[in-house]
Formats: sequence, C-alpha cells, structure tokens
Amino acid sequence: MASISKGLAGEELTEMGELGDAGAVAFTDDGRPIVSAALLRRALQYAGAGGRPLALHCEEPTLSQAGHMHDGRLSAELGIGGWPSIAESVMVERDLALAAYERQPLHLMHLSARESVGALERAQAAGVAATAEVTPHHLVLTDEAVRALDPNTKMNPPLGTAGDREALVAALRNGTITCVATDHAPHSREEKDVPFEAAPFGVTGLETAFAVLHTHLVEPGLLRLETLLERMSAGPAQAFGLPEPRLEVGARANLVLLDLEAEWTVTEEGFRSRSANSWLLGQRLRGRVLKTVADGRIVHG
Repeated sequence: MASISKGLAGEELTEMGELGDAGAVAFTDDGRPIVSAALLRRALQYAGAGGRPLALHCEEPTLSQAGHMHDGRLSAELGIGGWPSIAESVMVERDLALAAYERQPLHLMHLSARESVGALERAQAAGVAATAEVTPHHLVLTDEAVRALDPNTKMNPPLGTAGDREALVAALRNGTITCVATDHAPHSREEKDVPFEAAPFGVTGLETAFAVLHTHLVEPGLLRLETLLERMSAGPAQAFGLPEPRLEVGARANLVLLDLEAEWTVTEEGFRSRSANSWLLGQRLRGRVLKTVADGRIVHG
C-alpha cells in the first residue's frame, strides 16, 4: 500500500497515479484519519480511477483526542479519559457516504464499534463497494481487560463493550466483515513499561493471530474453522484485488501449515519479533502455525 497524503499529514494528496503504476494495490494513511472530507473525496476519485480502494482508519480526532480507553462505566470508575465509540462510527458514516456519492470502493480498517457494523451493513445493502476488517483483540477482548491497567491492553481504536464484541463476531461470521487484520503495532518494553495513560497505543499481533482466534472463537463454536481461514486469506485478497490463494499442481506455493491440536503458552522468549508487547503473555492457546510458504519460499518454520 502507498500513503494517501504526503507525509501522512492529511493535507495534500500523493501522486496516486504514479504510485499505482509502481505497484501500489491500495492507499492508506494507516492509523491516521483523513479529517478533510474534501481531500478524501479527491482521493476516492483518483484511487478509483485506477481501480484501487482506499483503506481508512476512521476516527474523529476532536472526539478521541483526550481518550485512552473506551468511554463508559469503567473509564469513569478508573478515572481515565474516555474515547467514545462515536469517534469511530461518525467517520465510518461519513466515509461510506462519500464512497457512495463517488461510487468508488472503500475498505474500513480495524472496526471496533457495533454502530460502525450497522453503518457498514446499511451501506453494503445499498450497493456501496465497501469491505472491512477486524482485529483479533477486538474479537476476543472487551474494555474489562483494561481494568488491570496493563499497557498491552491499550489499543487504537480502544477495546469496546461486550455488545461491540458480539456485533463484530457476528459480522465476521455472516460476511459483513470479510477480513481479519492484526493491526500489528510492536513497541519496546521500555515504551510500554510506563503508566497506562502514558503508554503508546498498540500491541504485537501477527504471531498469535490464528491461535488466539482458533482458541477463543473456533473451539467454543462461535466461528467455523473454514470461515476463519477464509477471512484470513481469500477475504483480504478479494478486498484488495489480489490473486486468491489456491492449491493447484504447478502453482507457486502460498500456504500455511497448521497444527490444530498444538497447545502452547505465549511467552516473551517465544516471539520471533524483537517486540513482545502482547496482551496474551502467559496465556495458553490451542492451535499453531508450523510453517508459512510465500511465493514458493519458506518464510517461517
């Protein structure tokens, strides 16, 4: 992916045509919202001309700027600044409306609120070419996980309510949301080993994504294994117009070897990444990635 705005500043568009010609399959400013509706409209026009979607982080910064966790009963109890779910959903509504007006595709990143799911469902029913993703932590945790003030539970967007989590799981199951994305955000021990409010947002998630969802969604019967695998492979490929993974004689191998019975404990030493800022440390998971082959080359295992 290439950036939407120069320097991720949200003020001036990049040379989207040239970036597309150079191989960009989509455009995003990653964890920064496109605050200017006029800029987003132009970005939709330019990206759409090349058949490439925008991938958007939906956040109204004037609503979220003082927040460190979901705005609700627990944030009030803990005395921590709240981040209201409407900070996401109001931008989801706006971005979908602009995509509908311009008749261009759009991908919504790391949704966290049930109101956002509702807006996406309505837009898709109206014919908007909108796709979306959700993270493992938003599918498994709620804001109750923040009660211990572990900085590894500080996410952007923040963990929501049980109702938010249930809506996200249902949307992943029924196909409203077709992608699982880790929103992988590694941080050093020094960065995270500070008071909750001073800690940066984000957690590492790539190495534990399959195992945590297999353990907490598939094993309890909340999601079929086949659905999870599709949402972690073909779904993202379809969202960004990439060739779907396939198993055929003579094809370049793109596959993952899984052990569904493997039980293991998440430890700092077990991470291959240099960062281990995971909310899963010390937890027992069932299911593990043994080997990953990308474009015919073993890249893991």
